[in-house]
Amino acid sequence: MPVASGPKITLLRAVAYSVVSIGLGVGLVFAVVSLAGSDQIEVKLGDDDFNAGDAERLAAEIAERGPVPWAPLSRGRSIWINHVGGNPEQGWFAFDVQSAGAVGDCVVDWDADRKLFFDTCDDSLVYSATGDGLTQFGVWVNHRGDLIVDVNMNSGFHREVGQGRGGGLIVGANDGSGIE
Repeated sequence: MPVASGPKITLLRAVAYSVVSIGLGVGLVFAVVSLAGSDQIEVKLGDDDFNAGDAERLAAEIAERGPVPWAPLSRGRSIWINHVGGNPEQGWFAFDVQSAGAVGDCVVDWDADRKLFFDTCDDSLVYSATGDGLTQFGVWVNHRGDLIVDVNMNSGFHREVGQGRGGGLIVGANDGSGIE
């Protein structure tokens, strides 16, 4: 019984396949490089926000023990969370554990006696309990009473925007002067 042979590949066909394959490869590399250098692609690793838990419980813990450090979150970023004032729905602050330009193990730590943060590599750098001067992150209490930190929102000043337990919208500065 005769066996059919496959298609014969000629030199011309092999060269044509090679040229087309190389052209597609170069085009793909060019497309990836072009898109990577543009603002059309946004790489997002991890969640935009972080649920730190029940705001009332966390406020009580902070009042008793001081600000709470949180291990690396989005993009390897560690933060401090602090609460100032008597209302667990307002007065929240979340900020970076490192001073601007700090490298390595240089972080800010809490000095309970002086009620302020200090840089562990340069103790002349001190920061208030609200973390003024450090990278601040958006923070609010959601409708369930959980404290939410937006670890991707990092400008010098943030507004709290969220819903209080009663459903009222909380909008105000992080200093606890929120307007309901």
